Amino acid sequence: MTDPLLLAGLLCSRLCHDLVGPVGAVVNGVELLTDTDEGADEEELRDQSIALVGESAAELSARLRLFRLAFGAAADGSIVGHDEIADVLSPVMQGRRITVTIDGARDGLERSVAKIGLLMALIGADCLYRGGRMSLGFGADGGILVRVAGDRCTLPASHAAVLAGDEADIEPRTAPIAYVLGIAAQGGRRLTCATGEAMVEFRLD
Repeated sequence: MTDPLLLAGLLCSRLCHDLVGPVGAVVNGVELLTDTDEGADEEELRDQSIALVGESAAELSARLRLFRLAFGAAADGSIVGHDEIADVLSPVMQGRRITVTIDGARDGLERSVAKIGLLMALIGADCLYRGGRMSLGFGADGGILVRVAGDRCTLPASHAAVLAGDEADIEPRTAPIAYVLGIAAQGGRRLTCATGEAMVEFRLD
């Protein structure tokens, strides 16, 4: 069993790593704006800086919304709709050149179930080095299926080790796997993984 305090620290490291990029881009854009003077060339640079700040801020907002649902506490009885799941997941995956389809959850899901599905989607995205396709399916029985496919899609060795129970390979990048495994175990459920040619599938039963 992974030390809860260690896992919390690793998850925080993972979140900071994923957020530092867009935050840095916003800071750089603001610095460019403050350094510009008058002139045609400077006006073009100012427009580019404003665009950079806007795009980076939108990316940061998208990631924060996704991380809030995936990593935040799930209040008992709260419901998350299909459209909300799509709204928080699709923009982040689009930034990684991943096309997402979501099946099920048309009548809404308990937030705890949506949370696990989003965590599984983040784990699946780690298998798509060059982008690709992701399907996230929620079954009526509470089962969740994430299937990813694309060019050079493969399960990282570190991820496979943690899925097999090797706690030595738990690091910020693989911490979400340990988190999902812990949540599944608490509910008497099991996370499994299957691989094929340019395809990886995660299933929660």
